[in-house]
Amino acid sequence: MLGVLDLVIVGAGHAGLAASQVAAEAGLEHLVVERGEVGQSWRTQRWDSFTMNTPNAMNRLPGSPYRDAVPEGFEPRDAWVERLGRYVSEHALPVRTHTTVTAVEQRDGGFVITTEAERLFARSVIVASGISNAPKIPRTAAGMDRRIVAVPTASYKNPGQLPPGAVLVVGSAQSGVQIAEDLLDAGRQVYLSTGRVGRAPRRLRGRDTLTWFTESGYMDQRPVDLPDPAMQRWANPQISGVGPLGHTVSLQGLAARGVTLLGRFESADGTRASFAPDLAANVAFADLGSQRARQHVDEHIARRGLTAPPSDPDPADLPVDDPTSFTAPTELDLLDRGIRSVVFSTGFSADFSWLRVPALDEQGAPRHEDGRSPVAGVCFIGFPWLRTRKSGNVWGTYEDAAAIVAQVVAHCRTATAKRT
Repeated sequence: MLGVLDLVIVGAGHAGLAASQVAAEAGLEHLVVERGEVGQSWRTQRWDSFTMNTPNAMNRLPGSPYRDAVPEGFEPRDAWVERLGRYVSEHALPVRTHTTVTAVEQRDGGFVITTEAERLFARSVIVASGISNAPKIPRTAAGMDRRIVAVPTASYKNPGQLPPGAVLVVGSAQSGVQIAEDLLDAGRQVYLSTGRVGRAPRRLRGRDTLTWFTESGYMDQRPVDLPDPAMQRWANPQISGVGPLGHTVSLQGLAARGVTLLGRFESADGTRASFAPDLAANVAFADLGSQRARQHVDEHIARRGLTAPPSDPDPADLPVDDPTSFTAPTELDLLDRGIRSVVFSTGFSADFSWLRVPALDEQGAPRHEDGRSPVAGVCFIGFPWLRTRKSGNVWGTYEDAAAIVAQVVAHCRTATAKRT
């Protein structure tokens, strides 16, 4: 059994590992515990053809210089998981895998972290388990006929795992449109239930759009900067890292490839599924997101007096002249349409029931300010909008780790001073 540690980090994804490296640099005696393997969610909750959606140059971790020869390329899932494993080895990070935390409780000015095998004692805890460990399927889908196979995004691996026939994908945010393309590439007939999701062009004015967004300060927006706090809950925009430099994904582009677009999924009863009459509005909303992205980049270039080429033609990003031309039925008999499987790309939730300290709200979500919970010594990392817009991305975690570990160092000093 270990003595009293300065810090226990729960989760060995990129966020937990980034925090571990910064903690090591700060001289904190700590341990990272992970329920599965390093990068467990990346390993098990991404499909086979998945690629990162942020360019390679943005996927740096603390203490590791950038070494990729294609800075604006996109790393496949398996290469990224391998990189995380190398990161642990190269930096000799204290990671203990296959260690499930069952409880974190306050005791004697510190914390008891109970795992399936032992109890650990620490002055502080960083929760890096993420918010994507419990896939969601809408309750309104409970009445779907059992002959139709339903899988959440986290369980989807490739088209071959689904029964023959057409596939309905529910959800048109980042994962939904990418899975729709994966199915199309395999020759499957695809129906896509859309939602109110923006689109981002993959490249603008000679560079990846995220590169411009980072340079302009857009990704440094804080929650308090938003005109509406609800914007923090918006779905990730339609975009893809598949291809040498990634590519734009649009609803109209998918329709041109043969996808049958539908409105928002409302419910299922037996073999019949109902959809909202909002397809035209969803197409228009995605186009508006792209228009705003283009305007933002153009204004940034003009404001800074930069020299940049015009954007290359991007057929997938051409706006629709008349969104009302997109019509769809509001009810389908799935079996009559040959649909034998449904992929629910409808987001995730997180289970923090093991965190038995008053750091969660009434819905069980983390309560924090810049990653610092109301409980002294408990912090969060790796969550969207933790400190800035980019907090949910790898390169945002790079910066968040330094700020959050600094809080842990200060707490440990205070705790030590009180004991002496």
